[in-house]
Amino acid sequence: MNGRVLALAGERYELCLSPAILAEVRRVLSYPRLRRYGYSEEEVEEFLGTLRKAAFLVRRWPRIRVIREDPADDRVLACALAANADYIVSKDEHLQKLREYQGIRILPTEAFLAILTRETGR
Repeated sequence: MNGRVLALAGERYELCLSPAILAEVRRVLSYPRLRRYGYSEEEVEEFLGTLRKAAFLVRRWPRIRVIREDPADDRVLACALAANADYIVSKDEHLQKLREYQGIRILPTEAFLAILTRETGR
């Protein structure tokens, strides 16, 4: 999720995360292919702290089993359900295959940015 999306979305939408999603973000940021960018552990923690401050933290969510190829992705769907979300913004291929889940549209960042640009006129 890029800064422009967060800035524009903040005017109309609320970022919703769960502790499980934040843990997954921390895990993904430790991948060697991302570590090569040289982010320190302190920078990763600062980023996670920024996400925590910017987001509504969902504390209770339903148990679901939808994505067999990667059950960890079910956390995103469950968080969106609990938050009564309109959109899930993700480039994750398993989520993208669904395109929609129980009325929640699943979009890549670029498509959501296009919606925000249209809605805000910026």
